[in-house]
Amino acid sequence: ILYKFIMATKRFGYHMDHLHFHVKNSRKMNYLRHKDYGQFSTPKSHNGACVQELINNHKHKLDYEKYLNPKGLKPTITNNFPKMGTEHDFVSHQMLLYKSFKPYKRNVASFRCSPFMTKPEIKQYLMKIYGLNVIKVHTVNKQGRIVKNHQNNTRWRKKDWKKAIVEFDFDVEPSLAKHDL
Repeated sequence: ILYKFIMATKRFGYHMDHLHFHVKNSRKMNYLRHKDYGQFSTPKSHNGACVQELINNHKHKLDYEKYLNPKGLKPTITNNFPKMGTEHDFVSHQMLLYKSFKPYKRNVASFRCSPFMTKPEIKQYLMKIYGLNVIKVHTVNKQGRIVKNHQNNTRWRKKDWKKAIVEFDFDVEPSLAKHDL
């Protein structure tokens, strides 16, 4: 029972030797007025004679805090890490021009890229690295095909990839856009 009381005092901030300001619970607290402190509350378990003792304990606590920190300095939270410098992105993805079997419009080309790249990343990759004006990006996720080794009868799947169909503001050369059969 004592353990539960201690845990409750830690959780709710209740202690017998403290004055309670800004607490409104009339079932558990007595609301009193003092000439020096104004309105405050005490637990109902205390009688009126203990009020002066509570005030003295509160004064002693304030004096002890002044003794520990005579100048009233407050700690400021600072970061120990150095400030972050300018950000440099090193591209770790590949974008391969993919000649498609399907005919597209004149201003559309398809690329084979990492399945983890998003549409905005693909657009920024082409605009910032290659200086191409991209209008729109469409993507299709592709699973790697299953490959079979007939000698020892084993199968495995090739890597997954993403097909990016990119629309530019200029016409793409037809030999680059469409696969020649």
